[in-house]
Amino acid sequence: MTLILSNDDVESALSVRRCLDVMEESYREQAESRAVNRPTCHSYLPHSLANSTYSFKSVDGGVGKYGILALRVTSDVVQEQRIRGSIRLEKLPLAGKGMFVGLVQLFSAETGELLAIMPDGLIQQTRVGVTSALGMKVMAREDSEVLGLIGSGGQAKAHYRFMTAVMPIKKVKVFSPNPEHRKTFVEEMEKETGVPGESVNSAEEAANEVDVVCTATNSSEPVLKIEWLRPGMHYNSIREFETDLSVLDKCDVIAIHTQFGGIQHYQPPGIIDDMPGVRREKPRDWSKYPEICDLIAGKAPTRTNEKQVSFFLNNVGTGVQFAAMGYCAYLGAKENGMGHEIPSEWFMQDIKP
Repeated sequence: MTLILSNDDVESALSVRRCLDVMEESYREQAESRAVNRPTCHSYLPHSLANSTYSFKSVDGGVGKYGILALRVTSDVVQEQRIRGSIRLEKLPLAGKGMFVGLVQLFSAETGELLAIMPDGLIQQTRVGVTSALGMKVMAREDSEVLGLIGSGGQAKAHYRFMTAVMPIKKVKVFSPNPEHRKTFVEEMEKETGVPGESVNSAEEAANEVDVVCTATNSSEPVLKIEWLRPGMHYNSIREFETDLSVLDKCDVIAIHTQFGGIQHYQPPGIIDDMPGVRREKPRDWSKYPEICDLIAGKAPTRTNEKQVSFFLNNVGTGVQFAAMGYCAYLGAKENGMGHEIPSEWFMQDIKP
């Protein structure tokens, strides 16, 4: 049978401890060449709305130990919008009645069978937060107690949730541009995690007197200044665009998520200029920076003293992340009788492809 899950099912099925353990083991598998990733690809078409583009994204990856491979796809209309002086990329909820389309399909690597289909929303947020937390675990000072968090959206929630689970964090200082939103965010996350939060009035204040600072925004411009970094701090960023990459020259210990170094973009032939919403990373050689899987597996060095500044750029998503988190959701749902089962034969055929 193939399991169909909703976001509510996924939320109930995912446990913090299992997500951290399975992702960590998946990175060990990757470091030992027992996992596979395909770089993310975006395909674009023009859209009728101003400053908008249709974007189809796909990425896949698998983990040998768990015998699974996941395909993640999104089907979006994206629009460039100017908000508070910054150009931001917003996905428009045009599907159904104000909805988005994103799916994770989980396959058995033993039989090829489709095991599960689930929305990608919570899986997406979770895989980023879990990876950042594991980066913090192997790179930050062991006595880190105060986390500065810039952002208060879904990604920030995941980072609050998982970063406070891997280290003895006693307080989280939170900044985002909307005071009411960040106040509500702090209240919700305090209640969920039991770790006190503090709403602060600027990004600089969120980065002041903290052991770890994390930027989890959708900003197209850097949100943290290099001069805010202090000896002994760990800095985590989830997007190149929110990061002043000159930080690479200022930090003592650096790791990145993947050396893929970007996303593959495909526009219709003959369109020379980038369409609205297309975000291309400048070509960059990531080969001199170790991947986080190598630090986790002990194949690359981490900090050697308490004064070093460490930096983890959670730069590009990978299929292994979706495989690991999709597998966690699948296991949790099966164990607790969640979701709806439909015949796997609906997705099979007797015609040899």
